[in-house]
Amino acid sequence: MTGTLHIVGAGLAGLAAAVAAAKAGTRVAVHEAAGHAGGRCRSFRDEKLDRIIDNGSHLVLGANRTTLAYAQATGGIEAMVAAEPCFPFVDLTTGARWMVTPKRLPAGIGEILSALGLPWIRRSETVASRLGRSRSFTRLWQPMCEAIMNTAPADASARMFAWTMRRALLGGTKALIPWTFPLGLSAALVAPALATLGSFGAEVHFRRRLLSVTAEALTFDTAIVPLTPDDKVILALPPWVLSAVLPTGSPEMQTRPIVNAHFRLDYPVALPGKSHFLGLVNAAGHWLFARGDVLSVTVSAADALADRPNDEIAALLWDEASRAIGLAPAPVPLARIMKERRATLAHDQTTIANRPGPRTANPNLFLAGDWIESPWPCTIEAAISSGLAAARLVTNRADLVFEQ
Repeated sequence: MTGTLHIVGAGLAGLAAAVAAAKAGTRVAVHEAAGHAGGRCRSFRDEKLDRIIDNGSHLVLGANRTTLAYAQATGGIEAMVAAEPCFPFVDLTTGARWMVTPKRLPAGIGEILSALGLPWIRRSETVASRLGRSRSFTRLWQPMCEAIMNTAPADASARMFAWTMRRALLGGTKALIPWTFPLGLSAALVAPALATLGSFGAEVHFRRRLLSVTAEALTFDTAIVPLTPDDKVILALPPWVLSAVLPTGSPEMQTRPIVNAHFRLDYPVALPGKSHFLGLVNAAGHWLFARGDVLSVTVSAADALADRPNDEIAALLWDEASRAIGLAPAPVPLARIMKERRATLAHDQTTIANRPGPRTANPNLFLAGDWIESPWPCTIEAAISSGLAAARLVTNRADLVFEQ
C-alpha cells in the first residue's frame, strides 16, 4: 500500500487495525472524536473516588488469542496478570459457594455437550430454550451467558453461545486462564498501542469528530482531510455513529446496557480465596472485581437497572457486594455509578444476522468494530479481531498478524 491508511475511531478496533498496519509498513493516521483513546474500554482517574477506574470491568481469557497477541505485540501484556483458572461463585439466596475450574464444572456431561452445541442447534434456539431446564442453568450457564453475551438467556443465540463455549471448554486449561488488569485497561490495551504507533511514525489526532466521508475527503468538525486514490479508510465506529456519516447509513442494531458500580473503601478489598473476581448468583449484580481499595460490581444485560437512580443502584449493589464478601452491614461508601446504555449489541438471532461485514460499496473504505460480523459476541476479542481483519484487507495480506 503506497498511500495513507486513515483510521477513524481510536477504540480497540481502531487501535488494533492501526498497530497491525503500521507494523506491516503502512503509513497510518488515526482520527478520534474524543480527547482520549480506548472508546468503551479505557481507564481514567475519577475525581470523586480519587482513583484510576475502568469505565467497565473486563476479563480476558486464554481463549482470546488475538487479544493476547495484540497485547504481546505492543508490550501491554506486561500490565496484565494471568490468574489461576478458577472462577469462584456465591449464591446470595442460599449462601452456597463453589468454584468452577477446568476439572470441576458444576454440570453433567449431557449439559456440557448441549452447551457445546452437540449434537446440533436450531437457528431459532436461545440459551434459555436449550439449557434453561438444566440443573446447572442458574449456577453456570446463565452467568456465563450474561457475562459473555450481555443478553438475557431468553433472547441470546444458543449458536453463538455454543461457539464461545467450545473455544473456552475445548481449549484445555490454557484457554480458561483469566487475565486481569491490575493497572487498568488503558495501561494494558491503550497506552502501549499509542506508544507503538508513535514508534512507527503514525499520526494520532484527537478531538476530531467525523461529519462525512466521500471518495475525495474525510470531513471533520475541525479539518478536511483530502483522500488520494491510493489512500484507504477504516471506520472503526459504533453503528449509531456510522449511520450519521455514511451515505448508505448502517443497519439499525438493537443494543443492551451494562451498569458498573465502583466503591472506594477505607482498606484494601479482599475477595474469597484471594481471587481478583467473584461471580454472583441470584443477585442484581453479576461480578465483583477487586483492585486495591476499590470494589467494582458489573451488571450485564442491565435493562432493568439502567433507568433507576444512581443512589438506589449504589445501595442495592453495595448490599449485595458486602454480603458476598462477608462484611458487616455499613453505610454505602463513596461510589461511582457508570451506565453504558449501548455497551454491546443484543446477541439475539435477528441482530446477529444483521451484523455487516468489513467491506463497503467503496473499495477503499472498510469497517471495524466489535459489532461487525464475527463468530464472537461483542467483546474485547471481537473488537481486536475485527481491527486485524480490516488491516488484512487494507494491506491485501491475509497472513498479517500482530507479531511481525
